[in-house]
Amino acid sequence: MEQTEADLVNKRLTEQTITRQKEIMTRLLQAEKAANERDLDEKREANTAKDLPARIPAALQKYKQRQLQQTETLRESLPAFTPYYKKQVDAYLKKLGY
Repeated sequence: MEQTEADLVNKRLTEQTITRQKEIMTRLLQAEKAANERDLDEKREANTAKDLPARIPAALQKYKQRQLQQTETLRESLPAFTPYYKKQVDAYLKKLGY
């Protein structure tokens, strides 16, 4: 490409210069065609994700139910504790996410 540029600047128009210029044009056209084909390619088209409802397995749901019942039982038995221990148990349950 530099050789072609130098030939054109120095006004030396030879058969080789014309051939090189044609090759450059061919490559540029091929690159443009490839870019256009990539843009039109439907395989590259993006689709947004669908919102699906969360499905919790029955076994996990039963486990969570039992865990909630145990937590409620523990909270109900808190009156037997002193205020210090009630705070400690509450803090512990909060850390666990109950």
